[in-house]
Amino acid sequence: MSISSPNVREFGFLPEPISGNFAGGTITPLEDHSDRTQWFEESSNRDGYYYPPEEILYELDPATMDKKNKIARSGRPALLYPLPASHRLCLASPLDATMAVSSDGALIIHLLGYLYGRRLQFADWKFDGRVPVKPQGGIYVRPETSLEFLGHTYEWWRSNSLDIRKRLIHILYVFTRARSLEWEWDAFIHQYIVFDGLYRLHRKLNPASPKRDAPHKERIEFMLGRYDIPTPPNSDLVQRLCEVRNDLFHEAAWDGETICFGNVDSDAFSLPRHLARLNSRLICRIVNYRNDYSMSAWWAMGSFSFGRAS
Repeated sequence: MSISSPNVREFGFLPEPISGNFAGGTITPLEDHSDRTQWFEESSNRDGYYYPPEEILYELDPATMDKKNKIARSGRPALLYPLPASHRLCLASPLDATMAVSSDGALIIHLLGYLYGRRLQFADWKFDGRVPVKPQGGIYVRPETSLEFLGHTYEWWRSNSLDIRKRLIHILYVFTRARSLEWEWDAFIHQYIVFDGLYRLHRKLNPASPKRDAPHKERIEFMLGRYDIPTPPNSDLVQRLCEVRNDLFHEAAWDGETICFGNVDSDAFSLPRHLARLNSRLICRIVNYRNDYSMSAWWAMGSFSFGRAS
């Protein structure tokens, strides 16, 4: 199969050299993956992120369209910019072989981003904002388990309606994009959007589930119980997530203070991380993948093993 085939796409950037077959496709690192990874790491900031390059405007020669003079005071961080590819994805018989954001390929690359704590995109697409170079998310996963999870989720995804397929991709994209955000309140908004999306996805998959307008605390408690995810020993944590959510969405305040001017001693900085870890386990369970990770303590810091389905 040629590289120009619509069933073959390059994507990045994933420093892990994962390679192998999964149900429905194959992933291979590019031949110079190690050199590309070295460039990616050396071009990043010491804080563990790759930042947008500077973008400068130039006057063009109308005859040749060559650059002439740099336009004064036009430099700024690029709004959108590309990153080199790291891997090649080949799908055997995709339901959607186009470049659409809801395609089979989009599902696979965002699942890889979910597993490896990255933010990934097709090579001919662009990123906005900073991109994590160091893994975010606290998951330790073996390559063979990654491939099993990809195959399982891909088969689950293919068995569902277009509406369900699009919803899962939307959720995965926002979940991984949240890793690029710098302010805790901004990351919290993204993660709560993800939780609401997961709750709505559950209702679509299970029409007899609780009403959509259930209080937010009840929604979280319901999802914990429904998917066998443990309840935190600190019974106030779920309530705290909901209170901060209500302040942010309805009062334009972060933990009761003006956004970006909150109390530095507040524990609010940890809330988007708690919510991200909860969402991560819900994503695993909502596609019917039950393992040790999905039943681990989402309120705890640190890395967790992502084992095979039990």
